[in-house]
Amino acid sequence: MDLDLSNKFRFLDGKARFKALFLLLLRSETYMTSDRLAAELGVTSRTIKNDIRTLKEELINADLLITSKQSLGYKLEIVDKEYENRIKEYFQIYQPKTIDTEFDNRVQYILRRLLTSHQPVKVEFLQYELNVSFPLSKELQRVKEIMSDYNLTLVVRPHYGMLVQGAHFKKIMLTIRVYKYFDKNPTSDFGIAEYNKLFTCERADMEIIRKIFYETITQSRIVFSDINAERFIIYLIYFRNQSLAKNRIELELPEIAFDYRTTEEYELVEKLIKNLQLEFEGFTFAEDIVQFLAYMAVISTDLYRFKDCTVENYDSLIALAGETRNFLLKELSSYLQIDAFDSEVCLKDLLKIMIPISMKIKLEVSDCVDLGYRNIRDSNEQDPFLLHIMKKICQQFQQQYGYTFSENEEHMIFSTFLLMLNRIELDHRKLRLAIIAIDGRLSTQQLKFNLQHHFSDYIERIETKVLYELDSMAYQTYDYYLCSNYGKNMNIHYSPIYFAEEGMTELEYVDSLKHIFLDAFDYNKKMPVIMYEEIEPKYKFNHFPIEAHFQNGCDYEHVEVPGDIHIHIYLHLSSEKETFKIFSFPQNGSAQIGGDEYYLLINLNVDGDKQKLRMLLDILNRTVTDKNKLVHLCKERQKDYSQFFI
Repeated sequence: MDLDLSNKFRFLDGKARFKALFLLLLRSETYMTSDRLAAELGVTSRTIKNDIRTLKEELINADLLITSKQSLGYKLEIVDKEYENRIKEYFQIYQPKTIDTEFDNRVQYILRRLLTSHQPVKVEFLQYELNVSFPLSKELQRVKEIMSDYNLTLVVRPHYGMLVQGAHFKKIMLTIRVYKYFDKNPTSDFGIAEYNKLFTCERADMEIIRKIFYETITQSRIVFSDINAERFIIYLIYFRNQSLAKNRIELELPEIAFDYRTTEEYELVEKLIKNLQLEFEGFTFAEDIVQFLAYMAVISTDLYRFKDCTVENYDSLIALAGETRNFLLKELSSYLQIDAFDSEVCLKDLLKIMIPISMKIKLEVSDCVDLGYRNIRDSNEQDPFLLHIMKKICQQFQQQYGYTFSENEEHMIFSTFLLMLNRIELDHRKLRLAIIAIDGRLSTQQLKFNLQHHFSDYIERIETKVLYELDSMAYQTYDYYLCSNYGKNMNIHYSPIYFAEEGMTELEYVDSLKHIFLDAFDYNKKMPVIMYEEIEPKYKFNHFPIEAHFQNGCDYEHVEVPGDIHIHIYLHLSSEKETFKIFSFPQNGSAQIGGDEYYLLINLNVDGDKQKLRMLLDILNRTVTDKNKLVHLCKERQKDYSQFFI
């Protein structure tokens, strides 16, 4: 979260109307009249004018200005486009996919400048070089945050300048991180001569070095991702240039309980260096550099064979990887109220992920590959509850081990958790179906074929009957009745019933039939009854006290899914009394009074029941991926969980 913006816009907390008014102005590229704003918010034009006056005063602290023009209305003026993007990102109006904004470019420049300077660097020098007049305080704060991932400190001495303090090998790792070697538009000129010299290499030489690297690694059992392979090549170029310049590097590597010589990565580094020495000068490295490169190779390894994850190969890293993996699974088990340790695939995959991370934990660095991209997964589109839990577990991991996962590492761990949960197979009963042959038995053949071909696992029996046969039966033993679309024009009293439209393709048939078999999963038996409660219109622009509906002594997880249809989800998974309640504003015709805002209050007693947890996750995912389903449910007061999926 952007703490600076959080503080600036705190005045909007609990003031729904002011926040709605501000967001309308923020979204608009043109002027908006008071009448239009009033219509949007359901208030009078006079109220809007009063609110604008108040909002103007509050926004001064956020360095924002609301301008007005006669007959045109009001407009939020933001001169700094970068600041506008930050605000829009904060309010999740859109999510930029790259982090290479002007702000980030300045941060990266400052890092490169500080890491390559042998003398203290003054802020005014940086301002001059970056051609800015503002104090760079935000940029320097971000620089400090990035340095903290490497246990580096930015020492500031008044009238003297700034210096980076910390182990040399950590400075090198950060120096490599801010080298954009895998960019769409790579450059060898970063505007800093000292930094450029660190990675100088003739194009022809680079191609030969790259070729030798790939030939050597393909002859080994080690695998790097393409991204990590390119990074490792940059490390080789860096140390070669230091060697050619006769610079003696004191890496200041820590003494850690890890025998790197037992690893196949060390063998790869030794062989690679020998092969490079046959073609080039400058690849004669001291043992501590070879050791460091072995560490980097372990960090870069893409482990996909579990049989390689042994103490013989990775020494003490295995114990730490197992410990950290178990920490993650223990926390996940606690949050989800299930045993997350009983998935062998998850245990193995997480261990493979945690071995390279354990190397970094031992070195006390939270190194990552900075590709300039973030938000690998849109947190508001799928799996909101699991992603919410994942973020909390990562924070707890940082507190326990002092390690911050990179975006990519978070994504890999999240995907491993998700795969484990998706492997939970829901039990289902088999349904008894009757096809009503209104137009004769032959007309039902395609429907019967599709049912038997695609859904045989869900069907106990399927029989074709005409109406008078059904009427004469003493007992009705069918779960579902199906007939042709023509049946909609007739008075057929059998329920539940499905009407098969004519002219559908096989795929359309299959898709239209899916919802029938949701009944086979017994969502309605496993989950509590869906209940609805209207929110009083007075809470349209005030805080809705959902807390008043909490069960005593229960701590709830709060997941917020913003957007045009704003959803608040509150969950407690170890409740004695199970409830599933949806709060919404009352309907007034086709519109909802109070806007499209919904609250889900869910109390479950999961208690190790993975079936129930999987059902909950499926319902939540469906809710956020198709929010109109929730709107429809509230309008119709549907109590059947299958309506989430139809």
